[in-house]
Amino acid sequence: MRFLPLLIALLFLSTANKANGQVIPPDRDPLPPDAKIGSYYSVLPLIGFSSDQGFIGGGFLQRINYDINRDPFLSTLKTDVTFSTRGDIISKLEYERTRLFGFELRSRLDFIGQRERKGHYFGIGNDSEFSTAAYDEGFNYYENREFFINYKVRQGVFEFGENGNLDFFGGLTFWHVNGLSTDDESLFFSDEPVGFGSARVVKAGLGFIADSRNSEFSPSSGMRYEVGFNKSQSFLLSDFNFSSLSGDFRHFLPLRRNITIAHRLVAEHTLGNAPFWALPVIGSENGLRGFHRNRFRGDSSVLSMLELRTWLFSVFDDRIDIGMQTFWDTGRVYSDFDSGAFFDDWKHVFGIGGAVTLLSPDLIVRGDIGFSNETWRIYFGAGYVF
Repeated sequence: MRFLPLLIALLFLSTANKANGQVIPPDRDPLPPDAKIGSYYSVLPLIGFSSDQGFIGGGFLQRINYDINRDPFLSTLKTDVTFSTRGDIISKLEYERTRLFGFELRSRLDFIGQRERKGHYFGIGNDSEFSTAAYDEGFNYYENREFFINYKVRQGVFEFGENGNLDFFGGLTFWHVNGLSTDDESLFFSDEPVGFGSARVVKAGLGFIADSRNSEFSPSSGMRYEVGFNKSQSFLLSDFNFSSLSGDFRHFLPLRRNITIAHRLVAEHTLGNAPFWALPVIGSENGLRGFHRNRFRGDSSVLSMLELRTWLFSVFDDRIDIGMQTFWDTGRVYSDFDSGAFFDDWKHVFGIGGAVTLLSPDLIVRGDIGFSNETWRIYFGAGYVF
């Protein structure tokens, strides 16, 4: 059933700065007036309603910890927890540091723990059928119990240009999913896809990141390229043997003051016996906004996201900025059930959104609404999608 927000709430926007005392040596130049030191917090209580989940409540916390000797930050933390009256529990955490145990290593931890009473399964392939009536009757639902943790460490290789850095990274992922059928008449029950029931994936990965953006939170120029290879194998205690290749290419071009064109191209290909929940998927706030969540799955995917972003005006002595963005997402997946022609049957969505900074240009709250030929979706989160 269509997502109907009763209140996707900014019931209270609170951002606080807790500055840690630091001694500035007498031979060092004074800090610029806009220098950020210490921890900045943003707290957002959330209330909402959807016909899938019932009433939803929870909260979001973001913290950015700055240090005069670390660029762009010392650490960042984003975490949110939501509960619904129909038994859903969804918790997420992202934690990143630019220095690890005294070494010049950058690390990131991602965690997801959730139980969705009405997870979405639409089959495999770019031409998987959709019916609003069948969806409303629960044909595309299953119960998703998921535990995901990924840890990545980056080491700088060399610098290029004015802001550019090339990093090598390695990572390890543990992913356990228990997918349960909730209805004998559901598509999930009749398909019984690979990964049906309880199973785990443990995979190791490596790759490179090239980044020359002028800001990691609200870039207006530069680029960020990431290419990676992951391998899931039984000797890692994984239930599935498969590998994946991925590329994520982002460009940012300033048009005028406070106006930016942002583009992202993402491609992923999977080889081997991957469970359905580890296949490339598009249709979420991370791409193809405007379709139902996890709408398209396949062995491969390609996605293009184009945004026009602008900051419109400031209030409270320039401490809060108000902006907006328009976007066009397009892409498709590829599987054994689909045409292999690269440009056949790409999916398209259009949308508009708004953004607010909270006392710091790095603390951004964003909301988007996307429209597809099947439905429309509303999204809410911290920071730009890319």
